[in-house]
Amino acid sequence: MVLLALVLLLSPALVLYFWERVGMRGKLQKTQHRLSEILKEADIHRLASENASDGLLIQDMRGRIVWCNPAYCRIHGRTSEEMLGRHPREFAPPPEHRPPKDVIDAFRFNTNDPGYAKLQLFENQHKDGHLFWNQISVSFKTLRNGREYAIAVCRDITEQIEQEKALRTLSLELEHEASHDSLTGVPNRAAFMSFFENMLNNTDHPHVGLLHIDMDDFKSINDTHGHSAGDAVLIHAAAAVRSHIRSSDLVARVGGDEFVVVCLGINRHDQLQQLANDLIDVISEPFEWTNRTLQSEASIGAVLSSRGANGTENLLVQADFALYEAKGAGRNRVALYDEYMHERHNYLNRRSAELIDVVDTDALKYFFQPTMDLATGAVIGFETLVRWEHPIDGIIPPDHFLPLAKDLGLMGALDLLSMTAALKEKRRLTLAGFPDIKMAFNASPELLTHPEFINRLIWGVEAGNIHRSDITIEVLETTNFGEVQETSSHAAIIGDLRSAGFNVHLDDFGVGFAGLSHLATLDVTGVKVDRSLVKDILTDPVSQKIVRKIIELSNDLGLCVIAEGVEDQDTAAELGNMGCNVIQGYWLSRPLPQDCVDDWLRQHIQSNAARSA
Repeated sequence: MVLLALVLLLSPALVLYFWERVGMRGKLQKTQHRLSEILKEADIHRLASENASDGLLIQDMRGRIVWCNPAYCRIHGRTSEEMLGRHPREFAPPPEHRPPKDVIDAFRFNTNDPGYAKLQLFENQHKDGHLFWNQISVSFKTLRNGREYAIAVCRDITEQIEQEKALRTLSLELEHEASHDSLTGVPNRAAFMSFFENMLNNTDHPHVGLLHIDMDDFKSINDTHGHSAGDAVLIHAAAAVRSHIRSSDLVARVGGDEFVVVCLGINRHDQLQQLANDLIDVISEPFEWTNRTLQSEASIGAVLSSRGANGTENLLVQADFALYEAKGAGRNRVALYDEYMHERHNYLNRRSAELIDVVDTDALKYFFQPTMDLATGAVIGFETLVRWEHPIDGIIPPDHFLPLAKDLGLMGALDLLSMTAALKEKRRLTLAGFPDIKMAFNASPELLTHPEFINRLIWGVEAGNIHRSDITIEVLETTNFGEVQETSSHAAIIGDLRSAGFNVHLDDFGVGFAGLSHLATLDVTGVKVDRSLVKDILTDPVSQKIVRKIIELSNDLGLCVIAEGVEDQDTAAELGNMGCNVIQGYWLSRPLPQDCVDDWLRQHIQSNAARSA
């Protein structure tokens, strides 16, 4: 009973003790589990820090290194023992950028500095001496004991920086190439247009001068010395201009042998004229190139803008017009776009619009000038001549509007109209009782290369039932014929015309630079001796000898010889004595309008018959 009583008395204490033992065992198990987790986490953290590719660094608030991982050591090429307790600025920057000791000693991290929240880039030096770019981010951590530390993550991004530099360099090079001429190094047309427009809209520069420079006879330099010499001339010209203008001005290459200069702050025509004259002088200075002396000249069109000017394109047109005038006045000179030139420009613009309209509507007039066989006195043909009858100004001479037509690119279309008029007149004369009359028309280089020329010519003679041998195409001797072997050359086209059965004559013969050579290489049937030689055969022994030799040579080659510009009977007689076949000129007849041709022909036939009788 005592034992039972003792058990009952002690049982609450035993129960309490039991549960306390159970609780302690649970706590111990939890503690053991937590310690196990902590150790596991420590292993993971150690594994991460030791194998991370980025450098990890812990510093106290004075910047001294407390701990660093292997990657940080590898980035700097130093052991942890060499760096612990030191400030990175003692060894990381290149020597010339390391701050003095007192600055390092005074350093303290400022946790309120927002710069630490951003990625920072520093140029560092590896222990072996090579430089690299170190990208660093910094954060701060306060421990339970109140101590604060800076935690830095470092990464060597040298390769990335070098790639970015290479890309920037390439981008700058591409940008430069896009805005500069590769040969001369000066800005190109796109850069010029941008600069020019900005300057015209800039109120700080109410006046802007524009010079349009074109090299004179540049093709002859290429032909004589080769394209490398031509390149040297362009480089010389660009350098000469660039060295002579102010830094605020701009020179640009806008075409093959064309430059422009934008001149700021010039407000008088005489200033612009003087600058342009000076540029002509420096461009024309001789220079040495591959043991040769080269020299080039230039023409310049100059225009001065003013407040309220009509814009970039208008000024470019004006400068181009002034350049054209300089070229026409003899080259190697300056033409200034002034009030007088402005009036002339407007006049030519009106004339151009009117000429385009009359060509488009075929409103031109056609006259016909006869040719006569000297031996028989018979009229053998007519040359078709175009005339412009202006409603206000009357008849405009061909030498006034044909150059304009050439500039406008109308010569091909105009000559096609003349060809059509010639074929119509031939058909009309045949039906009127003059079937033996031949017809000629002029063919400019533009007509020879016109894609519809030969097809329309053949179609015209077939439709009009015209013998091809009754049609003559007159081609200027000064035409650049090219080589017969080149299928698209003028020489080859003349061969095609001859193969098709048409006659081809060289017009204005004797004044070109290669007339005899043309007789040897071109398949022509005749020549027309230029009037400048014919008119002086009675007074100038040299002209007489030249004409005589041309006639003799042509006769030997079996070519028809026509002397144009015959003004009197004595000249006609002298030409007959020389052996000339055919004449044309005012002594025989002026060009006739179409409605006068028949009557003139009948009268001539009657007169010739009376003389023969």
